[in-house]
Amino acid sequence: MESAAINIQQSGESKLNTTDYEGFTSSQGQLLVGEQKYIIRILKMNGSTMVFLSSAEPECLDEIALAMKMPQDQVVGTFILGPQIITDSQRMAEKLCKRFGRHFIVSYNVNVDRMTAPLLEKQLSEYIRAHEDQFV
Repeated sequence: MESAAINIQQSGESKLNTTDYEGFTSSQGQLLVGEQKYIIRILKMNGSTMVFLSSAEPECLDEIALAMKMPQDQVVGTFILGPQIITDSQRMAEKLCKRFGRHFIVSYNVNVDRMTAPLLEKQLSEYIRAHEDQFV
C-alpha cells in the first residue's frame, strides 16, 4: 500500500514529502539558513531511523554514523563511512538516539562555519519538532 502527502510549514520555507511502504516511511524536506538551502531525507524503519542532511547543490555522501541505545540510558556511537574521528554525523546520531530512544543512522554532509552551524542546528531542531512523527 502506498500513500503520499505534501505538507508545508507555516513559514513556507520548509517542505515535507512523504511516502509510506509497509513498515518503511520515506520523507524529504528542505531547510533554509540564510541563502543556503539544505536537503534532509528521512527513512523511518522498524526500530531505527536514517537521516541524511546535505547541501542542496551538490548533494553528497561523505560520512555516515550509527548510534544505538544501550542499557542504563547510555548511547554508543560509531562511524560507518568517513574519517576515523568523532564527526558531526556521529554527534547528531548520538543526540537523536538519546532524545528518541531508538537507533539512528546519520549522514551529516554539510560544511558550515562557526556562525552558520548553530543556525543550521536550530533549523534542524525546529524541523524535527514540527515533523517528529517522521523520525519516530
